[in-house]
Amino acid sequence: MATAEAGPTTGKPACAVTFGRSTLLGRHLAAALAASGRWSAVAVLDLSPSPSPPPDSHIVRHLVVDLSDPARLPSALAGAAAVFHVDATAAAASVSDGSFLSLHRLAAEGTRRLLAACRAAGVGRVVYTGSADVVAAGARDVVNADEDSVPYPDKFGNAVIELRAQVEMMVLAADGVNGMRTCVLRPSNLFGPGDSSLVRFVAGYARSPLGKFVIGGGGNMSDFTYVENVAHANICAEEALCSNAASVAGKSFFVTNDEPMETWEFMNCIMEAMGCQRPRINLPAKMLLFVASFSNMIHHKLGFQMFSTPLLHPDTIYFLTCTRTFSTSKARRLLGYYPIVSLEDGIMKTVGSFSELSDNFDFSRKQRSCGSSKADKLLGSGAAADILLWRDEKRTFSFVTVVFLLFYWFLLSDRTFVSSAAKFLLVTSLALFIHGVLPSQVFGFTVEKVTSDNFEVSHSALRNSLMCLATAWNGSIHKLRILAEGEDWTTLLKVFASLYSTKLLLNFQFRVLIGVVLASLFIVFIVYEQCEEEIDSLVSNASVKIKWLMDKILERLPASFKAYVS
Repeated sequence: MATAEAGPTTGKPACAVTFGRSTLLGRHLAAALAASGRWSAVAVLDLSPSPSPPPDSHIVRHLVVDLSDPARLPSALAGAAAVFHVDATAAAASVSDGSFLSLHRLAAEGTRRLLAACRAAGVGRVVYTGSADVVAAGARDVVNADEDSVPYPDKFGNAVIELRAQVEMMVLAADGVNGMRTCVLRPSNLFGPGDSSLVRFVAGYARSPLGKFVIGGGGNMSDFTYVENVAHANICAEEALCSNAASVAGKSFFVTNDEPMETWEFMNCIMEAMGCQRPRINLPAKMLLFVASFSNMIHHKLGFQMFSTPLLHPDTIYFLTCTRTFSTSKARRLLGYYPIVSLEDGIMKTVGSFSELSDNFDFSRKQRSCGSSKADKLLGSGAAADILLWRDEKRTFSFVTVVFLLFYWFLLSDRTFVSSAAKFLLVTSLALFIHGVLPSQVFGFTVEKVTSDNFEVSHSALRNSLMCLATAWNGSIHKLRILAEGEDWTTLLKVFASLYSTKLLLNFQFRVLIGVVLASLFIVFIVYEQCEEEIDSLVSNASVKIKWLMDKILERLPASFKAYVS
């Protein structure tokens, strides 16, 4: 196995990076260290995520090392002057089976053995990169917080965040033992090209039934950190441990792009890059939080998951609705850290990498589903679809108001339908007459005239309407002929079901039926568009169950009747 020993001629020290192949930060950090010119060798310690690991360069050496295996660590760290330890929970999807036990072994046990191996190998400096979540989880807002104003919470949001805090505490507690100096970096919402965490979360949200909705008011702010800035912060931290160890060692530092941004604006940028529309409809955060908490309680108590999407989780709702911004003044003052890539450039670089990630994130499928859903096709993909699918809230609200006024005028008032229609036509005729006699300019406002074309029906539209009527008539005659032949039991059952449903509907008042239909128009289609996959799956399963039930019933029928029916 290759080691990270310093070159005999250059006199430069060597360093090591953990999870430099299976994490976003590890890959960029290894490349940044190799390009810095400070190191003779960069050893990348990682469990192999694929059968063919990337080739070694003249500086970077990829070593297959399990941090929880004490046998290989000493030789892998031989000659290393510094170790850059990357958060192991970010590598969990690549190098573990996803269980908490495996994650704990990888993160906590791996860090404990790594620190012991560093002390034994004489490593002088350890820089650990964790996450700002260790002090900013939960429902509370964190606004421009510094390292001293936000201690660890009494209760962590979930087990992963608590595990990150344990690892961070281990690294800070190791400072000064056997002369080794340590510090911790806390980036907020790390992202970049090849991101499999934050960007994958946004992709999952865009594909989920919640993808058309903004949770909460949408004005909460967050700090997002481009990966190259975090790699640069690691280099700054290691250099500060060399030159100013007394002020830096044993401390934690927030690292961000120092450009707070609305969380939903960042989400919208990523969603639009995937070809999806921005979510426009706001959902109350408290309502969703109650639903999420209730769903998780049912899951823990009964082992039954009420909702298929993992996005409906309290921690997710807190992230999407709470403000979480951090001050980097301490990192600037003591580490000399300044972002080298702006947030706008970082987003553009990340967006530019999506074409390479379409297979992994299933962007292409999402683009198609965003472009034209089944509900959109059912409504003709025109103005009716835009109104009934709430794509323009002001326009939809205007139509809802007009429909309600017409419903009230014709059906809810005490007048008869004929008198309501007569008064409506009278008011409409008077309005059109007044509009016609108005001049083209009234107090500086242009009055657009209604031309005669608006009252004419084209020959093609009239012909299409007549063809539809003729087709419906012919279809009805065809069904009657099939019923008269007495051979199609399926058609007979459909007719019976339709007539019986009509009979049930006639038991209700006409105004109630019309009101339910009008309300359903503005609810059913938008619900179907948001839950298309779930509804289609439910219908498919119901169809299979009904077919199975019908087959069972047919099996129990007498042979003579069964032959007649089939």
